[in-house]
Amino acid sequence: MMIWEDPFEELEKMRKRLDYIMRRMWQPVGEEMQFYSFPVDVSETDDNIIVRADLPGFKKDEISIRATENTLEISAQHKEKKIEKTERMYRSERKYGMYKRFLTLPVPVDYEKAEAKLENGVLTVSIPKKEKKKVGKKVEVK
Repeated sequence: MMIWEDPFEELEKMRKRLDYIMRRMWQPVGEEMQFYSFPVDVSETDDNIIVRADLPGFKKDEISIRATENTLEISAQHKEKKIEKTERMYRSERKYGMYKRFLTLPVPVDYEKAEAKLENGVLTVSIPKKEKKKVGKKVEVK
């Protein structure tokens, strides 16, 4: 006689194992490296794809953007960590680490013409859409 386990419990166990594997995959050997995420909005106009990312507290030189025809990767990392020796710290709630988002864009873009600006903690990336090429050709039968 076979006893079936709760399928939702089994799914939860699999989710936890996968979460553990994914966290370990991003962790360099011998270092505690953590990746954090940040909110983004992706929208489009007639000519551009617009991505807005909330990155409060970051400077321009701490942000890296990599674009391809179909993807956009935004990463941000604070360059220095200051610890003041004048106070006795009981609790610190600032996170240090790499903030990263990898986005698949809804349409092909001309990444060579991408532009980005950082204003009031919001990064705005504007990328022109690629011109649509005609697909196929009607062939007359003779």
